[in-house]
Amino acid sequence: MIIHRILAATDGTEASVRGVLAAAQLVESIQAEFVLLTAVPVPQHMVLTANMDARSIHQYLERSAQEVLASALGVLRREGVGAEVKVVYGPPPETILAEVEASRADLVVMGRGSRTEPKDFLLGSVSDRVARNVKVPIMLVP
Repeated sequence: MIIHRILAATDGTEASVRGVLAAAQLVESIQAEFVLLTAVPVPQHMVLTANMDARSIHQYLERSAQEVLASALGVLRREGVGAEVKVVYGPPPETILAEVEASRADLVVMGRGSRTEPKDFLLGSVSDRVARNVKVPIMLVP
């Protein structure tokens, strides 16, 4: 298998940053293109109940994305690896899967943390749901 483009998804957690590090090291060793992705969920309660206009909601989502990306971008700087950085909005599993396809990634890399939320026991974590549905190879980093 030849890998030309690697997509790493991050949500800012330690596990996802470990995935970004593994992806960065792999990108460097095989000279692949690198896409760093974060999927920012849009909290429906905020949209429905908050007294915020569209601009305020957009600013909130942008701040959320920057906070999530900060540690991953730090890893890339330390490793000396460049990446195309993408921010998508929506439910993480679905938006990650759509971006994998749109970006034509050959490999997906994600960190895999422990399941701590009750919904994770029922639905599986984001990485579990992506792994079950992605059409390209995936590397889950513990």
